[in-house]
Amino acid sequence: MLTFTPFGKKIEGANKLNEVLPNLGEDLHRRGEGAGRKRETAMCRLRVGHTWLTQSYLSKNEPFCYACDSLYTVRHILIECPGFQDTRRKYFSVTDMYRLFREVDPSRIVGYLKDLGVNGNI
Repeated sequence: MLTFTPFGKKIEGANKLNEVLPNLGEDLHRRGEGAGRKRETAMCRLRVGHTWLTQSYLSKNEPFCYACDSLYTVRHILIECPGFQDTRRKYFSVTDMYRLFREVDPSRIVGYLKDLGVNGNI
């Protein structure tokens, strides 16, 4: 069971957001030069794990990655897929979503998605 408590408290249970934001109220918005509304929207969608790219595959009954046949999720694209590993190494080398959104500049994440050719589908 998930328990959402007042800001600054732990979110109990396992869900996509808990991995990225274990403490409610924590600010993850790292704006850099040229950070526009479009990039901020994409970063927010990636953090919560709900993008057009991953959700559209679910509605088409094709929720599997074309590179490795695993379930197509934001976590899979950003961290896990062995088929994207070489491209991912050019931009960042973190191994979990928590560190990705804290240590990696958002422009590098967007660059990675552009290199994969999926940035327009976020």
